[in-house]
Amino acid sequence: MTDINKYKNITWNLPLLFQADIIWGAIYNKIKSYNLEPPKVNLYGTPAQRWIGGTIPRVKEKLQKNVLYEHFKYVKEMEATPILDFTSTRITEEDLKDEYANYILDIALEFDCNFMVHSDFLKDYIKEKKPSVKIISSHTKPVYRFQGPNRIEEPTIENETNYYNKLLKEYDIVVVRPEYSKYTLLKNSNLIDDISRIEVLINQPCTINCPKMPEHFMHLENISKIPNYCVNFECTRSNMPPAVLYENNLIHNDKTINSLINIGVKNLMQISRQIDAPPITASETIQNMFNTDGSNHLLLTETIPHAIQDEIAKYNQRINKILNPN
Repeated sequence: MTDINKYKNITWNLPLLFQADIIWGAIYNKIKSYNLEPPKVNLYGTPAQRWIGGTIPRVKEKLQKNVLYEHFKYVKEMEATPILDFTSTRITEEDLKDEYANYILDIALEFDCNFMVHSDFLKDYIKEKKPSVKIISSHTKPVYRFQGPNRIEEPTIENETNYYNKLLKEYDIVVVRPEYSKYTLLKNSNLIDDISRIEVLINQPCTINCPKMPEHFMHLENISKIPNYCVNFECTRSNMPPAVLYENNLIHNDKTINSLINIGVKNLMQISRQIDAPPITASETIQNMFNTDGSNHLLLTETIPHAIQDEIAKYNQRINKILNPN
């Protein structure tokens, strides 16, 4: 069997925390059953709450404390680090008092979870509670700053690089725009103060420098927070033929990823808009992270889907025991 990991010494950030974490559980258990070494993985996500950002949560209901404990325990058992996605762009002082968001935060701090945030205000609030906590600067920050008609400044090499270096002084990990990693970082990596703490999105299902991206994030944030919110959101890619969209989207291929790793990038992030399609997310994860040729092919491409179904059944039994102890 050839080496199962496609890339060496990389930390993966996967969009699987809460409900879809069983995808990683299935992959992890299958790899361990063959005595193979799994890659280093973080799982990010959040249940619905006031600090949620530009994503639609899988878990809408309020979670009991023992269920939250079970989620975090499960992820830790799979040698992964949970990351709470607190990427709201409009955090106020009143938001910081939200009871349920703080309830999730305090339990996450008990489990040494990390946090991905947009708001500097929220970052400072979390750091006050636990100075040693690791906080990731969301890629929504540079998107709002450098994209769209209401951008703050032009996305020149100098402007954007200076911005990331500023964020590196304030955050533990800084996620850059895919446009920057694809067109600037490879040629100007020496301008970044600490490339080992830069995180690169390897996929973004949108067009390059999409001017509607900030609006898209805001739209998703409103769907998650405002009851019965509805607006006709027009995306620039909606009228593009598939071939044109594919040519203009933001997917880093293996060659680009290898080049980024060669210049010192150690953190790769996968995102998924397929919220209700775990098999698609699983397939993307396998394709991105692992060698699937030779003897690995059967292990990863044929047995993992069955392993996910088994893992769902086991996980549901585990949660049911928590909710119905008698």
